[in-house]
Amino acid sequence: MLRLSLSVRAMRTRAAALVLTALLWPQRSDAQAPLAGGLPGSWAEVNAFAQRVTNDFGDWSGAYARVVNPRAMDTFYGEVLALRGFREQGIQVGAAHRHDWNARLFHVIGVNVGDGSPILPRLRSDAQVGLRLGARKEWQVTGGGSYVKSPFELYDVAATGSIAWFAPKALLLEVSGRYNTSQPGTIRSHRLQGVSILTPSPRRSFSVRVGGGSEGWQIISANTTLRRFHSQEYALAWREKLTTQWALSLQGDRYVNPFFSRTGVTLGVARYW
Repeated sequence: MLRLSLSVRAMRTRAAALVLTALLWPQRSDAQAPLAGGLPGSWAEVNAFAQRVTNDFGDWSGAYARVVNPRAMDTFYGEVLALRGFREQGIQVGAAHRHDWNARLFHVIGVNVGDGSPILPRLRSDAQVGLRLGARKEWQVTGGGSYVKSPFELYDVAATGSIAWFAPKALLLEVSGRYNTSQPGTIRSHRLQGVSILTPSPRRSFSVRVGGGSEGWQIISANTTLRRFHSQEYALAWREKLTTQWALSLQGDRYVNPFFSRTGVTLGVARYW
């Protein structure tokens, strides 16, 4: 049973981790971030976002920058995030690497480090192994895990997995899952997520993400912790190359649980080379 003596600051870390996973971690294992679009090439981007949070929990805002550099057998990711949320603020930096051992087998590893702010994980590490199947390598399965440590005593350990289909007409469909254990207290939770990305041309992509499931806990007041509840999240994104080098992106997000909702937009500019 979760101890209510956990500090309020440590409790906030779990909510932040859910948002940061969507923003920063390259969950798609085909050398693109989940809502970045399937446009080819190396690229760097800068994004600013704002999210309104109901019931006086404190709005979210911030900016992040990301670099993605795909090569013949390796893809390198780097990112930095500045976040203000729950009336706190912090900075996080991260890096990830994908290596293709051959045309079918690959792995992805990543690490994110926070500055000690209570709304950011102090450390997050992720690892996945993936395999492409089918005559055209149109199916992809991954399995792995993650470890998330707050600046205080709270930490999470999770198993992750996904299956993706690279459908005809430049369409990607992916379903992924996460089974999580939070400590102290051994609280178990799980989430499912579906992602669809359509890239009708090398200049344009559209993305949809829908997810939901249980969360082990989340703060609802200064002295009370909500435990074992369900929530849903939705995101829509569009990216358009204006020239061969420059692209604009727009993303809308919504998160809902029984106690509050979070709705916002992200605007970005990217340079390809």
